[in-house]
Amino acid sequence: MTDPMPAQTPPTPAEERPIFELKPATRAYLGSIVLGIVLLPVLIGLFLLLRVWYRTAAVRYRLTTQRLFVQTGLVAKKLEEVELFRVKDVTLRQGFLQRLLGVGSVVVLSTDDTAPRLELAGIRQPLEAKETIRNAFRAARQREGLRMGEYIPS
Repeated sequence: MTDPMPAQTPPTPAEERPIFELKPATRAYLGSIVLGIVLLPVLIGLFLLLRVWYRTAAVRYRLTTQRLFVQTGLVAKKLEEVELFRVKDVTLRQGFLQRLLGVGSVVVLSTDDTAPRLELAGIRQPLEAKETIRNAFRAARQREGLRMGEYIPS
C-alpha cells in the first residue's frame, strides 16, 4: 500500500505589520485658525475653528506592510483601503507656508477601483511619509512577484 499524497497547505501570507499611523497636524490649518479667531465675534469663526478641530480629530492615516488606510469620521466612520501592490505613484504637495511649517500632503495614486486617489492631507514630515510609502509599495510588489511595466509611446 502506498501512502496517499499529503495535502499541500497553502503558503501563509506575510504577516501584516504596522509601519506608521498619522493624523493631520493642527498647524497645517494655520490660515483657517487665524481667520477663525478673527471672525469669532461674527460666529463664522466658530464654524471655521470647529472645521479645523474636526479635520484633525476625525482623520487617521495608517500604513501597514500590505495596505494603506484612510479613516474619517468621529461617530460614523468611513475607511478607505488600498493594497500596496496596487499603488502606481506617490507624490508630495507642499506650498511655501507648508514648507515653513513642516507640513504637506502626500497623494497616492493606485489602480484600485474604489480609491484610485488617496490624499494624506496636512501631515508632519510629508517627505519622510512619501518615501516610507514608496518603499512599502515597492516591497509589496516584490513580495507579490509583480513588476510594473511602463509603456512609452514613440
